[in-house]
Amino acid sequence: MDNRIAEGQTARALQGAWAAAGHARSLFRSDDPDCAQQVVGSVFRPHRLALPPAPRAPLRAAMDYLPVGALSMSRLRYGRAVDILPGPLERFYLIQIPLRGHARIDTGREAFDSHPGCAALLSPQPDLRMNWSEDSDQLILRFDADVVRRYCASWCGRDDIAAPVFDPQLRLDRHPELGSLLMALIALGEHAGGSDPAEPVPAPLSMAQLQHRLLAALLGGQAHSAREALTGTAPPLAPRHVRQVEEYLVAHPDDPVTPQDLARRAGVSVRSLFHGFQRHRGVSPMKLLRDLRMHRVRDELLLAPRGVTVTDIALRWGFVHLGRFAVEYRHTFGESPSRTLGRVH
Repeated sequence: MDNRIAEGQTARALQGAWAAAGHARSLFRSDDPDCAQQVVGSVFRPHRLALPPAPRAPLRAAMDYLPVGALSMSRLRYGRAVDILPGPLERFYLIQIPLRGHARIDTGREAFDSHPGCAALLSPQPDLRMNWSEDSDQLILRFDADVVRRYCASWCGRDDIAAPVFDPQLRLDRHPELGSLLMALIALGEHAGGSDPAEPVPAPLSMAQLQHRLLAALLGGQAHSAREALTGTAPPLAPRHVRQVEEYLVAHPDDPVTPQDLARRAGVSVRSLFHGFQRHRGVSPMKLLRDLRMHRVRDELLLAPRGVTVTDIALRWGFVHLGRFAVEYRHTFGESPSRTLGRVH
């Protein structure tokens, strides 16, 4: 019992941090299974939500959402036992931390029980089905598979490396730095969502660096399929001009900038800037900016009031070629932007 209490300390700390994050948006509260399936599917991916016949408890589903740069964090509960069948996640990873209750996780290769001391680290490739207990209340971090793949490629200097498959059992007591990083991400998401213009803006050593530290912690501390390719190497330390521009883009994705503007800000040539980003981030600075804006579009679609259209939001974030935007959005999130907006409404 003492071990289980110690194992749940990280989950309790995260639950307290989330409760204090007043800017976490409530996406829905509902007793309608179709509504729950549609809204949860808009944040993650379309899936099947099944209600086991016993016990015949009513559904009391609720979901809160907090965007954190290119990541997103959610808190989800159903109020009764449910079966969730998403299939392969394909485009993203999930870290699911039960704050209360437990879940049976089956990846097709491995099945285990997840509880407040053992989170689930779910990779894109394996098939997936889950059974959540009646009292299951989960904090979920979503991050893109392509970001992880690019990070691995820059780590080991190989462009052909695939996104790794992690050991899905994530023992939180063995990764104390992970809990600290998640707490910091919640705090930054809370600051970024603040409406008080007098409140100080988070330091530029913010979301981009925390996200890279999170990936380094997972790749360095958790077993995964790319371990052999990464063994004996360390995450590349990006030069100052790359980190400076990256931090600026994360903090100001709505600023109208050109490659020349970014190069002047960093004090290097455009060629040096692009070479540094390609070498250490696996992507150009303008592609990073486009990705950040795409995620902001999705955040706004998920929170949009009735009457706001996809076109309104896309144009506000600089996507003027709407056909191309729709194709890129579908490629990134697995559904059309109108589908995301329609699911929420």
